[in-house]
Amino acid sequence: MPDAGLEVVQVKYGERMVDRSVVFHDYAQYGLPDAELHMEYNFWVIRDGQTVMLLDTGYDIPARDWLGEIPVVSTPDGLALLGVDPADVSMVITSHFHYDHIGYLRLFTNARVVSGRAEYDYWFGKWERGELEGEFTIAEHLEPVKRAEDEGRLWLIDEETAVHPGITVYPVGGHCPGELLTKVQGRSGPLILAVDAAHFYEQVENEWPFFAFTDLQEMRSGLSFINELAARTGATVIPGHDGRVRDRFPAVDGAAAHIATVLG
Repeated sequence: MPDAGLEVVQVKYGERMVDRSVVFHDYAQYGLPDAELHMEYNFWVIRDGQTVMLLDTGYDIPARDWLGEIPVVSTPDGLALLGVDPADVSMVITSHFHYDHIGYLRLFTNARVVSGRAEYDYWFGKWERGELEGEFTIAEHLEPVKRAEDEGRLWLIDEETAVHPGITVYPVGGHCPGELLTKVQGRSGPLILAVDAAHFYEQVENEWPFFAFTDLQEMRSGLSFINELAARTGATVIPGHDGRVRDRFPAVDGAAAHIATVLG
């Protein structure tokens, strides 16, 4: 790992407005007024010199329109603005297998795919049993995972694992059974890329669960672990869908400034 750390860029590919009462589990218990939140849909580019890696891939919003997301840029176009060729991406970490996180995984045919083993077992079990109807993933999005497995490119994670110098993943579950948290040694310090283990800053600050979970206690434990890990390592926590991240970090220079934010 270079002494300066890794370059980490967050890329916004979609957005929508949501209500706190909708996205936070049992929000009424907090006795607070409702309010809107700007929800952004992101993937992350991590560069170590000439090595290019991704955390998640986004999905094709116009082709699916699952929840009324507003498209901002397609993943291929966003990468092109950053000068990234999908064929040159050496690793894709999949935080989990929901549609908005692995929808473009098919593009990265040369990349090692890092996924939680519990995530793989859960979703492939559903696929084999014909139980994907109404779920937040489809067979088309799981097929590239299977292709990576067939080609020897799939790395399934069971425990805290360093997957690259300066990058460690931690299975936390909760939102999905195999949700992975990613800690990166960025150029300006360590970062915890929470993705859907914590969608918004309120979840980190108050340990409020998100409304969508496969195990509520795992989600609560995951939020506590995020804060414990941040305190222990001095890392800055980046929630995965919070539009306010772009207010706290600078835009990249150049043509991608309207979609890409420099985290470290």
